[in-house]
Amino acid sequence: MMNIIELHPETTVDLYSTAHSLIMQQGEYAAELLSTEVQVLRENNHAEEDVYACEELLRVVNELIDMETAGPIH
Repeated sequence: MMNIIELHPETTVDLYSTAHSLIMQQGEYAAELLSTEVQVLRENNHAEEDVYACEELLRVVNELIDMETAGPIH
């Protein structure tokens, strides 16, 4: 399992790249993994920046999954 707390994407490209890598490694469980991680971070009162980073990663993972489901745009 990937340690989400260590992920600190600094740019949009990094965020999308990280999300893509997570999807490639975890498959259909990537969003579930991140959702659980956000909940654990909140319950353990981790720094707000860690929670925010994980939430943003979850948002991008869901966005990429939705794009893949929708199919090609051309």
